[in-house]
This record gives sequence, C-alpha cells and structure tokens, in this order.
Amino acid sequence: MRKKSLIVAALYFLIFSVIVAQDQPRKKVGVVLKGGGAKGFAHIGALKVLEEAGIPIDYIAGTSMGAIVGGLYAVGYDANKLDSMATTQDWLYLLSDNTPRENLPSVLKDASDRYLISLPYEVEFKKKSGKLSLPSGMIMGQNLYNLFLNLTIGYQDPIHFDDLPIPFGCIAADIRTGKEVPLREGVLAQAMRASMAIPGMFAPVEMDSMLLIDGGIVNNYPADLVKAMGADVIIGVTMLPDKDAKEKYKGSMVEVISGLANFLDKQKEEENIRNTDVLIAVDTRPYGTMSFEDDAVDTIIRRGEKAAREKWNELMALKTSLGITDSEPFKPEIVNPYINMDTLEINSIRFTGLSPKESVEMLKRIQIKHNKITRKDLETLTSQIYATGMFTSVVYQLKGDSPFDLIFEVEKKDFRTLNLGLRFDTEDVAAILANTTIRTASSLNSVIDVTTRLSKNPYLFLNYYINKGIFYRGGISYTLSRNEIDVYNRGQRSHSFGITRNSLNLNFSEFYFHNTRLHLGINFDYCHFFSTLTNHTDFQRMGLNNKLYVNYFLEGVFDNLNKNYFPTTGQYFSFRYTLHTDNFYQMNDDLPLNVLNMRCLKPIKITDKWCLTPEISGRTFFHAPDSMPLIYYNFVGGKFDSHYLPQQIALPGSGGMEILKNSFLKLQADIHYQLTSKQHVYANFNVAVHNDKALKIFDGKYFTGANIGYSHLTVVGPLTVEIGYTDLSKKVHAYLGIGHYF
Repeated sequence: MRKKSLIVAALYFLIFSVIVAQDQPRKKVGVVLKGGGAKGFAHIGALKVLEEAGIPIDYIAGTSMGAIVGGLYAVGYDANKLDSMATTQDWLYLLSDNTPRENLPSVLKDASDRYLISLPYEVEFKKKSGKLSLPSGMIMGQNLYNLFLNLTIGYQDPIHFDDLPIPFGCIAADIRTGKEVPLREGVLAQAMRASMAIPGMFAPVEMDSMLLIDGGIVNNYPADLVKAMGADVIIGVTMLPDKDAKEKYKGSMVEVISGLANFLDKQKEEENIRNTDVLIAVDTRPYGTMSFEDDAVDTIIRRGEKAAREKWNELMALKTSLGITDSEPFKPEIVNPYINMDTLEINSIRFTGLSPKESVEMLKRIQIKHNKITRKDLETLTSQIYATGMFTSVVYQLKGDSPFDLIFEVEKKDFRTLNLGLRFDTEDVAAILANTTIRTASSLNSVIDVTTRLSKNPYLFLNYYINKGIFYRGGISYTLSRNEIDVYNRGQRSHSFGITRNSLNLNFSEFYFHNTRLHLGINFDYCHFFSTLTNHTDFQRMGLNNKLYVNYFLEGVFDNLNKNYFPTTGQYFSFRYTLHTDNFYQMNDDLPLNVLNMRCLKPIKITDKWCLTPEISGRTFFHAPDSMPLIYYNFVGGKFDSHYLPQQIALPGSGGMEILKNSFLKLQADIHYQLTSKQHVYANFNVAVHNDKALKIFDGKYFTGANIGYSHLTVVGPLTVEIGYTDLSKKVHAYLGIGHYF
C-alpha cells in the first residue's frame, strides 16, 4: 500500500508540474541592434533569419542606424520590406539637404548645384554688429527626417513606445549634460533622427531642454536598455571591427565618425555583450560607416543574413528553451494598416510657425485634388515647400485617423546664409562665387538676392523682387560685369575687346508655375569698351560705341530635367524674343533689331547605364541693320552657354568664340554612359550651319564637331577631362576643370 501511495503521489506531482509549466509565461525576447552607419544595414539580414527561425521578438532597441532599423521594425515593417526599402533608396540624396531638381522653383533650378557650403550669419544694423557662424551640422536632416515621417504614418503623435506593435527604445546623448538619454516616448521619427545625429555631420535635435546627438558616443550597443524594458533573453547584432580601417580612412571624415566610438564606456559595452544570450557578429569588411552605395547596401544586408545563419543551432536551442516547437511555429501578428496605405485622405491643411497672412499665402501654393494625396506626392509637396528657400525646416504631421488633418510645421529662416562656390578650369583658371539671399522681416514674399563672381571675368548681380499670389513675380535687377573677350577666326585669334557692362532690368511680369516661367520686361544696357586689339580691318566698324541700349524682351522656359549634369529624364525648352533699340523705338535711326533665341533638349534613357540627349539650338535676326552693334552679334563657341556674353552659344570641341552670320542653327547629340553613380564617360556630336538669311539657313555654311570626356563627381563638384575638335576652329581643343559651373 505504501508503495502504491508513493506512485500515486509521484503521478500527482508530475501532473501538477506540467500544469504549472504550461501556465508559466514564456520568457520575453529582446533584440539589440548596434550603431554603425551603413554597416547597420546588416541588421536587416539578421532580422530576416530570426523571422525564418520563428524567434519571437517582444522588445527591440538600438542606437543610430540600429535605431532606424529597430524603429521601423517596431511599427510593422518586416525584414523583406526593410530590404526592399533599403536597396531602393537614394541614400546620397537622403544624407543631404538637397532638393530634387524637379521640385525646385523654375528660377532656382540652374543654381541648385553651384554652392559648396552655406554659412549662417546675422547682421543687426541698429546695433551696428554682425557675425558669421558655423552651422550646428553640415546636414540639417531635412530629407532623412521626412523619410522617417513617411514610413511612420499612423504613429506621428507623441506616444509611449511601449504602445507600438513591438515595444521600442533607442539611445541618444545630451550635449548639454553629457549624459545618455534613453528615448522611450515622444514622436517616433524624431527619436530615430536624434539617435543618429552624428556630431558635426548632422545637426543635433532640440527636444525639451536637451540638445540630442548620436547615442553611439555613450551606448552604441544598448543591451541594458532592452533588459530594462523587460527582456529575459537577449539577441544582439553587432559588427566585427575592421583592423585595416584606421589606416585606410586616415585623415578622412570616415575616421572622425568611426573614432567617436573611442569615447564609449568600454566596460559598459563589454558588460552589455556579456549579457547577450545569442550574439550575431557581422563581418562587413571592406565596407565602412559611409558605404551607402547601392551595391554596398545590398552586400551588407547579405552579410548580416550569413552571420545570422551561422548562429542557426543557437537560435534553434533558444527557440526550444522558449517552449516553441517546430510543429507550432511562432507567428507574430503585427497589423499596421498604414504600411500599405498609398493614398491618404486629407480633411484639412494648415501651417504652424507662420502668421495667419503667411499661412493663407502658403496654402495658395498647395493643390490637392479631391482631398486625396499619395505618400509619394506628399513627400514631393514637402520638398517643394522646403525648396522655396524660406525655411530651415519643413516637416508634416498627419493628425487623427483617416481622413487626416495635414499639418506642416515650418521654421522660418531667422538668419541669412553666405553661399560659396569654387571652380578651377582651363578657361577661367580659378573662380569664386558668393551669394546671399535676404528676406525682409515683414514678409516671405519680398526678397533681395546678391551674387558675385570673382574671376578674370567678374560680375555683380543685385536682384529685388516681390512675389504676389501663386504665379506672379515682379521687381528690378542690376548686373555689373567686366569681360575681356577674345574673338577667333577659324581658330586663330583675330581681335579682342574689353567691355564693362551695366545692365538694369525692370521685370514687369514674371509668370511662373513650378516647371514653367514666362518673363516680360525692359532692359537698359550700357556698354563701355575700355580696350581693343584687332587684326581685322572691319572690326572698328562693328559698333564699338560706348552707348546705352533700351531692349524689350519676352522669354519663356519649361524645364523639368532631373539633373543639371547628365540628366536622364524630363525635357528643356527655352526661347527669348528681344527688340533692341538705342532710343526706345529705333536702332541707328532704323527699325529695332529683332532677335530670337531658342534651345530644346530631351534626354532619352536607353538602358539603366546609357542615355542619349538630342538638342537643337539657334539664334537669328529678323531685322539686322548694317551698323548693328557688335555686342549683339552671334557669338558661337566655348564650353558653356552665356559664359562671356548672354547670347553666347556653346559648341563642344571648340576653344573660343567666333562671330558668325545673322542666323545660326546647331544640332547636337550627347550620349553618356554611367560607370558608377559618380562617374560618367560621354561624347558630343554636332552639326552647325550659319547664313545671313533665316529662311535660307540650310543653304549656308556647315561645320561639324565632336567631343569626348570623362567626369567624376567629387565633394567639390565634377572633375571633367575633355578633348574635342570642330571644323569651326580647325584644331584639337582640350579642357580640364573641377567644380560646379557658374
């Protein structure tokens, strides 16, 4: 009987133990993602394997790039969606404050690539003081922040991050106190942005009384944070150190950014790693912190997947310890309806940060059909508002549920910027461009623009204009230029002259709408010739007179090219019709000089690498008096249109300008091949013809030309090497330059 009682008791104890074990909750799993810039894309590959293994993720935390991947995973983006997103983004654009050229106002498109740096400055005239200051970061983070907002629609209100589909946390550092700041609540996109604000590269994020920067300098692998959130088991993803990186990136920004890790509390990081149950260490070599190129991103993701698979047995053992069997795999159910919501319904639109009058003015610029907008169009609209140059920051918030209240939070520029450009080439040797735009304190619409070029052909440009309504702009501008111009005849310099030009424009009406601009005005042009040198007997009879000319003009531009250099989409068309007079209605006691300029080009993308751009341009006189002023002749040649004279038409392969007959037409084909995202090889082929009579242009004199070149986009602009030949100059011409053209 006693033996039977012991057996029964043992059975009861076993049954009780099984019941207790079944009622005992599963251990909670936390995932930690280390910071590391572009190397952090390895997290996506590791998450892909965790999903495949069926490992539950109850908490997720990260720093810097780990915060970005972790935050997006927390709102419901699975590893495959993150992979697709990461490999299709233009990271070079996102890691800048640049605006896509197609989103710029038409009047700003040509100037979009000119400047290397912008330095804020303040001038207080009443106090007779001023100062030039450095920005808090090279990049304000406009593009990256708006990407985060787009990807976190539905979670843009201030919330506790425990309320996300997966509880989330990230680390930032407070400059003002030097302390670590765990971010567990607030606006998710702002927290992600703060955690990756690399000092000196990205501007810090103001939050409450704190000024936050990249958390990687205080806690780059926050296993302690995910443990404090409630994790019992920790899976971590880190990157193996690159022993060769120190020498490879010595003296570069990559070394500076990577070197921030030297300020870490090494003991804390070592303790965090010791507290990790499964550590996935990814070998990302030779890729580094700033390896954001397309092929690098894809490879780093694959490396993360490979490293996680090498931990497969450990992951399976962990899964078993959690009580999850293969017959009953763990399937997380995360429902985020906003991820696949492409079209957003809008209830109302308003601005914060503007006066009521300014808000009304800005709302006139926004047109949403049927109160609906796609996510892509919302991103474009935000970019277009930022592209006006009125604001240092433009972000949006979608309040409530669909239909949303769309709120644009803008920060008006309360400072001015000094913009600087630099270029070296075989034409001008060296040139510096300086610009500042001043908006009056009383209105967003009143603007003073000052630009000067310092080179052997300098100029000063002053422009004051007022925007009225959506489409209209009017004002006054003044240009003072000094040029010493060489004129060639069949490649041999025949004469040269120096000219100081004072040009005043009264802009009666400038109609503009995004990609289109129509401009009507009157131009007062005073030309002073200060030197002449000629081998041409008729040169002095060409109208070398110090004289004031009064010119009426109508010009129009349609321009939606995606780039200034090597465009691949869009098209460009421009015309300018001018009546030149010397007494308001005549030229040399005869009819006004009638001139028409036109240019049209259309890139045609043949493959992902090849692009063909046909172009046609020309200039013709409809009435040309015998004593027409030299300054308005057809000047053809050189590398850039309008470089020395407004009417100059460039001709690839030529070394200088030549004076041609009254009607000129050029047909050109440019073809370029993209070696990498920054390198191109290209060729230009052209056929040109000129004649005195416009209607008989094709009976005129023909000449052909060709040009081949290589371009590499550097931090200071494109490095260009070219060699070409044209029948016009009858000699081979070489060109070398670095920097954006201005």
